[in-house]
Amino acid sequence: MFAQVPSIKNRLATALGAAWLVVDGTESQDRRELPRADVRLAGAAIASTSGPGVLMQARYTVRLVVDAQGSTTPFALLDSAVTTAIAALHYWRPEGANARLTLQDMAEADFMDASLFGYDMAFTLSVQRDGSND
Repeated sequence: MFAQVPSIKNRLATALGAAWLVVDGTESQDRRELPRADVRLAGAAIASTSGPGVLMQARYTVRLVVDAQGSTTPFALLDSAVTTAIAALHYWRPEGANARLTLQDMAEADFMDASLFGYDMAFTLSVQRDGSND
């Protein structure tokens, strides 16, 4: 589950290109650098349990952030980034995964700084884990 974060980040960074800073929270960063995409594992819902097996829906978030007062209209920049993120990540199978990422939700991000504007995209990935069978 956690090991997929860097692969999602790297795939998104390649798709968005050098104009976007793409981070995953594990490295130091200047959060003022925009536009920025932040990839995180937000948690996992338990989809089902059967005997020792647990099927989880890992939830990964991609936060896209732009400067609302930037020279490029924030809506056009975000529209392009959302389209690119969907094309790169939705229904993509990360290496080593038995399932594909699927887009589940998208919502406006809430910022205390009025000059920031962005959206959170949530992708899920089914993950099977085995418990004890003593």
